[in-house]
Amino acid sequence: MYEIYALKGGEREAPCPTVLLHTDYGKTTKMAYYFFCLKGNDHTMLIDTGISLEELKLRGITGVPTRQELLSRIDVRPEDIDTIILTHVHGDHFAQPEIYPNCIFYLQRKEFDFWSGDVQRFHNLFCLPFNKDVPGVQISTLQQLNFQERVRVLDGDTEIYPGIRALWWGAHTPGSQVVVVETARGTVLYCADFFDIYRNMEERIPVGMLTSLEEWMNGMGKLELMHLPKESIIPGHDPQLMTMFPKVAEDVVKIA
Repeated sequence: MYEIYALKGGEREAPCPTVLLHTDYGKTTKMAYYFFCLKGNDHTMLIDTGISLEELKLRGITGVPTRQELLSRIDVRPEDIDTIILTHVHGDHFAQPEIYPNCIFYLQRKEFDFWSGDVQRFHNLFCLPFNKDVPGVQISTLQQLNFQERVRVLDGDTEIYPGIRALWWGAHTPGSQVVVVETARGTVLYCADFFDIYRNMEERIPVGMLTSLEEWMNGMGKLELMHLPKESIIPGHDPQLMTMFPKVAEDVVKIA
C-alpha cells in the first residue's frame, strides 16, 4: 500500500483550446503544475520529476517553491527517491532530473523512441509559443541517463512494483502512460495529461495537445471498465486537487 501526495509547483491561466480540444475559443482556464510522491514501506518514488523553476518562468510563473522545498514539506529529500515513473517527457513533467541522483526512471519504449527519432527534424512543431524556440523535451538528457544505465523502458502495461502498475494509453504523446496505485482507500488512477482537468473526463472532451484521437477514445473505454469514483481519478493539471483532498502543507495535499 502506498500514500500519495500531490505537490503543486505553480499555476497559470491557459487558453482553453490547449486544455480542451476545440473548446471555448477566446477563453482561459487555470492549469496547475504537479508532481506526485508515493511513499511505501520499501520505496519512495515520484510520478514525473516535477516542473523546474526555469520551465515555470517560460510560462510566466515566478515566486513559487522549488521541488526540493515542496518535498521537504513531507519529509522527503531528492536523494531519497529511488524510482521516478515518467508519464511522458514534456518539459512540465520531465525537467532537470539531476536533482534526483539515486533513482531509476521508467517510461514507455514508444515515448523514448518517438522523441529520439525523426520528430527531432520537426522540433519546431513541439516548441510551444512560450518556449522561445527551445524544444519542449529534453531528449538528450534522457539519452544520457540511459547511457548511465538509469532508464528502464516498458513495453506496454507493466507492474513496476507490487501495487504500482503503468498502463500505456498514448493519446497525448505516443508513449503516454497512466499509473495505477493501490492505497489504503483503494485503487487510485493517476491520468497525467490524458486528462488535464476533470472537465476533460466529465464532458468527454480530449486534451488540446493530442497525437492520437483514436487512442484517447480507446483510453476512455478502458477508464469506463475500471468503475472508479471521481476522487480516485487524478488528472494532470486540475487546480481542484488542492481543495478536494486534505491539505498537509502549503501546496501539498494527500490524495490517499
